[in-house]
Amino acid sequence: MSEEKKSRNVNIWKFLQKLPAGTMFVPLIIGAIITTIAKGFCNYDLWGSLGNPMKDMFSSTGQMLLIGLMLFCTGTQLKLGELKDALKRGVVLIIVRLVVAYLLCALFYLIFGLDGFWGISFLVFTCAVTSANAALYMGIISPFGDNSDKASFGIMLIFSMPMLPLLFFAFYSNGGITTANIMQVISLLIPFILGMILGNLDKDIKKVFAGGNAIILPFLGFEFGSTINLVEAVKKIPQGLLLSIIFFIIVIIPSYLVERFIMKRPGYASVASGSLAGVALSIPLMVDQVTFGSYATDAIAILAFVLAITNILCPFLTRWNNKYYQKKHPERAKEIWPELNVEIKE
Repeated sequence: MSEEKKSRNVNIWKFLQKLPAGTMFVPLIIGAIITTIAKGFCNYDLWGSLGNPMKDMFSSTGQMLLIGLMLFCTGTQLKLGELKDALKRGVVLIIVRLVVAYLLCALFYLIFGLDGFWGISFLVFTCAVTSANAALYMGIISPFGDNSDKASFGIMLIFSMPMLPLLFFAFYSNGGITTANIMQVISLLIPFILGMILGNLDKDIKKVFAGGNAIILPFLGFEFGSTINLVEAVKKIPQGLLLSIIFFIIVIIPSYLVERFIMKRPGYASVASGSLAGVALSIPLMVDQVTFGSYATDAIAILAFVLAITNILCPFLTRWNNKYYQKKHPERAKEIWPELNVEIKE
């Protein structure tokens, strides 16, 4: 056997990175398969029987630790000096999007209550439409976005944290907003703020934790999967498809209209931010379980489906939008993309 064959690399990681949200979604599916076989078919608590560290590494019991670590790593990458650029455009678009989303969530509750309609509960609806995948947004707009677009990444990260949804859900829980709700939000903010402070004080810390989320996401995906029974999840495919359509309508159209017709921009920032963030899958297990606990498992299964659909389609929708804008407004497009005009057309 030659030395070349001995050292052959399987390239698992490269394969996962080629898939939209693959580093989290594939482990999620693997975790769901194991859970379906062990718990669904054999009624056997695999991770509970193995105990720690396996239990906290691969079951839902370790989710909050990983979410805290992810928030810390995310905070280290936020440049405070660049946030002022986001005020030019990004903050306006994000606020428009969030105001519309939360108003519609409140309206959804008034009309349909906690149960919602056709299997789409108030919990899963809110978790979806208030979410934005800042990491995918940054990956999409990096080749052609300006400083204001890129600076919006930090603002989007802050507003995409579970903080706002948790406070929103507290209004509708049995006990209302309590000290426990507030402490939960503070608990989420502390690692993020700590990471932000350390990352801005020391560039080496920023470099060390730059790849932190890449390490955490596969484990977090596996833990999300450990709460899903695929037999039951398959039944939620129609709800997942419907919610994906609703998601695109609510999260893209309002900010897109503002960006295109008020700001006179191509609209790519609004479209590029139209995908679900993986952290949204953690919210159903963080809310008041007395009020929302019965909806949590179905919510995670539906959100996992929306995650896959929106993360796959969002880059294609952004590319189509840019080509359409170039075709309709060639002169304006050349002003916005003076050097990368040819690249965007590819």
